[in-house]
Amino acid sequence: MSFLRRIPFGFMSGALVAYLAASGLAAAEETDVEHSIFAFGGAMVDGDMAEAANPFGVGYENRPIFGIGYQFLPYSIGSVKLGLEAGLAGRFNGNTNAEIWGGVVGRYDAIEIANTLRIIPSFTFGISHVTGTMSGRERRNEIERDGDASTLFYLGPELSFSSVAKPELELFWRLHHRSGAWGTLGDMHGGSNANVVGVRYNF
Repeated sequence: MSFLRRIPFGFMSGALVAYLAASGLAAAEETDVEHSIFAFGGAMVDGDMAEAANPFGVGYENRPIFGIGYQFLPYSIGSVKLGLEAGLAGRFNGNTNAEIWGGVVGRYDAIEIANTLRIIPSFTFGISHVTGTMSGRERRNEIERDGDASTLFYLGPELSFSSVAKPELELFWRLHHRSGAWGTLGDMHGGSNANVVGVRYNF
């Protein structure tokens, strides 16, 4: 699909993200604003999203990824916090390139074990853009579909862990996923996946 023909799909995808954000935030109650910054590192994997969800059973490519990000969570529905996320990452080895993403994020903050450990599942949905297609699985998917992996959907399912005594500091695992969503963006189905671990500071 040519660049000009992809423009309407880009607008439609952006409108969908905006609609989902507005719908969720409209139903939420305003609460104390929570901000967070985070950093992570990991590796891209040679597998689809389902395979990558098992970090100990998937094959890894020799392509590290390191990133930083920011979250802004001004709303809540019960124990679910809602807001926005933006991030920047570098993808290395082969054709080194950069990724920028942004989207809506939701976190569930009510799981505690023995009044000691907090477990916080979260999910980010948005749009990701890269300055170059990464060699390996991402490039193979692009060739197979005769597509363009530059701008794809971003999905970030995550599990964070912190102590009850120090909830502002979290360690997390995230599946860093880019996808065209069955040809919706860039004529792509699959994109790329990475397993990353990181640290977050809430303030």
